[in-house]
Amino acid sequence: MKTLIGLLATVLLCSSATAGELDLSFNGNAVRGFWAFELDSYDLDAEYGLLHNSDEGTMINASIFQSGYASDGENPLQAGLGARSGYIDGDDSDQHGLLLALGGYLKYTFPDRNRLSLRADVYFAPDMLSTIDLERYEDYTVRLAYNFLRNGDIYIGARYVKGEFDNDSDPLFDNGLHLGMNLRF
Repeated sequence: MKTLIGLLATVLLCSSATAGELDLSFNGNAVRGFWAFELDSYDLDAEYGLLHNSDEGTMINASIFQSGYASDGENPLQAGLGARSGYIDGDDSDQHGLLLALGGYLKYTFPDRNRLSLRADVYFAPDMLSTIDLERYEDYTVRLAYNFLRNGDIYIGARYVKGEFDNDSDPLFDNGLHLGMNLRF
């Protein structure tokens, strides 16, 4: 675990120091954090993340995606499409694996309540995009956020993150409600 945290800290320190965001969320068993930033020269966004469940294991990931408004004009719907690669270590199952998940997000900001937004993220890696002991990866998140500060949101959400391994262990890295905050720099 110390090695994974050290690796994540090194990657974060080496990443672009320009505009970015830090997102932290937790519940009784799991904590998730990620650092996202723009890759200006490529018109892409990237993020590095860590999800740790005290009972099930740890996941470290990197994502890259194209994001923007879903249509022209002053549309309150934002979207992102891309891929997430990661390493999963299922602590109790003695299983681990690598993945390449495809997915994205939709974020809707309510026009009459512009401090309130709803976001849904979906990432999925079937057997053909998972290696070593991992046979499948699913990551679904939905959250309702309130723009508490100009560059900071607080939110409540629900998350379902599951890995399926070839020894028939299917750890739930996160399942249920969580609280979080998102800070933009």
